Formats: sequence, structure tokens, C-alpha cells
Amino acid sequence: MSRVRVGELEIDYEMRGQGPPLIMITGFRRSRVIWGDAFLAPLARHFTLILPDNRGTGQSDKPRGGYSIEAFADDAAGLLEALQIGPAHAFGVSMGGMIVQRLAFRHAQRVRGLAIGCSNAGGDAVVPPEKEIWNLLQLLPDESMDAREVARRQEEAYYTEPFRASQRELIDEQFRAVNEHPTPDFAVQGHLKAIEDFDGAGALEEIAAPTLVITGDSDRLIVPDNSRYLAGRIPNAQLSILSGAAHFFWVEKPEESTQRLIDFFTGLGGE
Repeated sequence: MSRVRVGELEIDYEMRGQGPPLIMITGFRRSRVIWGDAFLAPLARHFTLILPDNRGTGQSDKPRGGYSIEAFADDAAGLLEALQIGPAHAFGVSMGGMIVQRLAFRHAQRVRGLAIGCSNAGGDAVVPPEKEIWNLLQLLPDESMDAREVARRQEEAYYTEPFRASQRELIDEQFRAVNEHPTPDFAVQGHLKAIEDFDGAGALEEIAAPTLVITGDSDRLIVPDNSRYLAGRIPNAQLSILSGAAHFFWVEKPEESTQRLIDFFTGLGGE
């Protein structure tokens, strides 16, 4: 891991693998440890992975304010600039999918190929989840519920029921890894506000990078109709829906997810 100054912040990141650069942006309140080696290892055989912790998470700086999807996108562009990396492929999931949309719009010269995972366009274009699922995201530890219990309750928004039943050890290890460097409550609230304020629908038709939109068919948090909307609005975008996967599709279906990304990015040529 390394740290580099981007604007007023220190951003912590990791690089692994070899090949064309691929920056990977995580979602709401999670650091890069959420990717998991089962997902990253195959990608690293094809790409040089740039894996930052978003502001407020992991070992990056955790400012009290300044949280917006645009700020996250500018952080990603600034990281690529600081590392002297030319046009890179970009992949983001959930809130990270919003971030890479803005990255491709605000910093088009830095994005060669774009993959948007389990995300939406924000604003009035959002197809909302069930209210009970959205409410789960806003839970915070308190006197009646510690961080582990909050995480257990939120699992319903992230994984299918069969996966939760069969992969308890893996899910618990993710919790442990994320909470080695926990996201403070003020940053969680900053992330939530960034999501709620995001409205990128008007810029979708201006995205010039070849685009893949990917999601799970059982995502209850950002339901698949949001991905269908993105793919329908971004010029010539491809849509890939993984069967039997929920919001954390890359955790539930790592082999299928990596193969879709490898096929898409390598298919752009010039590798």
C-alpha cells in the first residue's frame, strides 16, 4: 500500500498485476478490501490494478466534509495524474459506479473503457429499492446495536439468502477486514449525502468511453432496472446481468464477474 497527495487529501492505494491500467472504485463506506482476492487475482493477470480507498474509508484521509460524487471522481482523476498513468480502464460498483460515471464525464481523457456495476443515474431516474432495504443502509451503531449487529442486518441488502447461509465465514472475514480501518460515522453520513445528491442522468449521453453495465438479477438494493436504464442511455453500452447474484455480485460470482470484465476490456483492442 502507498499514499499520495491528491488536492488537500492523502489517498491510500494499492497496485497489483500487469497490463493496461484499470482503476477500481468501491462503493458506500467500504474500503478496497471488499474486492477480495478471488475477484482480484484473475484481473491482475490481465491488468495493472489501481485500488484506492475512497476518501473517508480505509487508510485514506477522513475529512469532516467535502463528500460528493464529483469530489470522489476528482480524487480518482487526481490519483491517476499523480501516478502519471495515462488513459485507464475504470470500474466502479454501487456508489463507485456513480463515481466512474462522473469520472468518464468530467475527465473523459483519462478513461479508455468504462464498467459500471450495480449502480444508478441518480435523481429522478432512480428506480428505488424497497423502503426497508434502503433503511438498512442508514443504520449506525448505538447503545442497542454494535457494529457487528449493524453489519449482520445490512447483509440482507448485499447478498442473496443462499449465499448468506453458505458463506458465513467469508462474510465474517470481510467484516473483520473492513473494520481494521473503520469508516467513521461522519464519513458514512457524508457518503449517504453524496449518494442522495447525485444526479447524473443528464450527462449519460455525453459519456464517450465504451461502456459495460453489469449487475446481479437479485439485487434488492439497486434493482436491475437501474442498470437497464444506464445501458439504454449511454451510447452503445453493453448490458450484462448475472443470474443468482445480489448487490455484491463480484463476491457471489467472482469467476463470472471477472470474465465479463476481462472479455469487455480486452475486446476494446490496443492492449
